[in-house]
Amino acid sequence: MKYSGLYHISNPSTSLDASLSIVTNLVQGIESNFHTATRQSTWTLQYRLFRDTIPPRHTPATDAEGKSIPFTHTLQHLLHLSSIDQNRTYTCVQPPNGSSTVSAIPLRQQEAHALLLRNQFSALWQPRHVLSVQQGTTYAAGLCTIQIGELRSSREGLQSQAGGIQSPGVLVCISAIVGSGESEDALDSDDGQDTLDLDCAEALVRDFWNKIRGGRDLGKSEVKEVMMSHNNLKGQEKEAAVRMWCEVLRMRG
Repeated sequence: MKYSGLYHISNPSTSLDASLSIVTNLVQGIESNFHTATRQSTWTLQYRLFRDTIPPRHTPATDAEGKSIPFTHTLQHLLHLSSIDQNRTYTCVQPPNGSSTVSAIPLRQQEAHALLLRNQFSALWQPRHVLSVQQGTTYAAGLCTIQIGELRSSREGLQSQAGGIQSPGVLVCISAIVGSGESEDALDSDDGQDTLDLDCAEALVRDFWNKIRGGRDLGKSEVKEVMMSHNNLKGQEKEAAVRMWCEVLRMRG
């Protein structure tokens, strides 16, 4: 199976050119540190975030000082990532407490599902933001695969065509093979060995990232790292990857 870590490098200016400059900078880091790295097929991403609405009769809870406690929202993510599955879109419903639920729908139903939430279920769900990667680059570099691409943001509905293209940053996903193969059942040893393999893979991902970023001037950009959860990975590699991507793409939700 593949174990992955995902990095979001923020773009303080939000201009597309600034994100493209970050991509160029990091690509130089890849090619200068991994001389045998070869480019593979491109990858694409489509993402939408919805947030549940506050019930009309909701009475805010208060803390010990009598101050109102902000309402905690449930999030619904829609994610299509070609490197996970070219023909499926994943929905991830993330409650404020407890585990998120991941399910899949055919890619051709993605727009209909989004329209249903935005129109028929508008009393329950509010659209937050829409993100995409149109032509991401993939490198095979020894023990790891590296995906890099600039995020593009847009708005739902009538505002979707307003303004120029904005980019909230750049994504870098680094994946390492764990166990004897790429299948989701590759983790078939005892729990102790599984933990060791995952810890080694996580350390390898971080080592690759540190080499890519080492000495690169990222300006005022901030880097957010999210790793795949180690829990319940057997047979659920795709679900764990979806949760990782959604956690990064939710931005501030």
